Amino acid sequence: MLAITLLLLLGHQVMYTYMAPFAEHSGFGRTSLVLFVFGIATVAGIWIVGMLIDRRPRSTLLGALALVAAAMLTLGLFADAPAVLLITVALWGAAFGGAPTLLQTALVDISGPANADVATSLQATVYNVGIAAGSLAGGVVLESSGAGAGALPWTALPLVAAALATVAAARGHAFPATRRPTH
Repeated sequence: MLAITLLLLLGHQVMYTYMAPFAEHSGFGRTSLVLFVFGIATVAGIWIVGMLIDRRPRSTLLGALALVAAAMLTLGLFADAPAVLLITVALWGAAFGGAPTLLQTALVDISGPANADVATSLQATVYNVGIAAGSLAGGVVLESSGAGAGALPWTALPLVAAALATVAAARGHAFPATRRPTH
């Protein structure tokens, strides 16, 4: 669970932290609109996850991670089209918005009530490490890559894909198809 959290946050932050230079690179340049679309979409994602988390936690998390990975691929290939950029950022925002809730729920479910406090404390630490390390990695890529901001989605994609592959492989204990009762 902690590795999945780290991989997702690394990939997400590589792109999200540098949305302004990426929007400029894409030719759109209206960073405030891109971030507004992302923010509104995250709220929608949280709402969608709230409706699905108890009945379909595994498929919802797999779908969210697949959508984030697809968004990175699309941003890498087609971000120079403003409509594609905005639609992709909206899908990425919706997918990422509910992912932390899905990850924390799975972590609490597998750690059990007696260990939930420690587990969620560790996850908060890993989450913050992912934010810092992903931002650092994005900055290094941005400054050292001849491709500039265009290299960011290609840096994020393998990290998010690794998180997706880990969830797909961990189908038994960590990510059952439905949630077990906690009482």
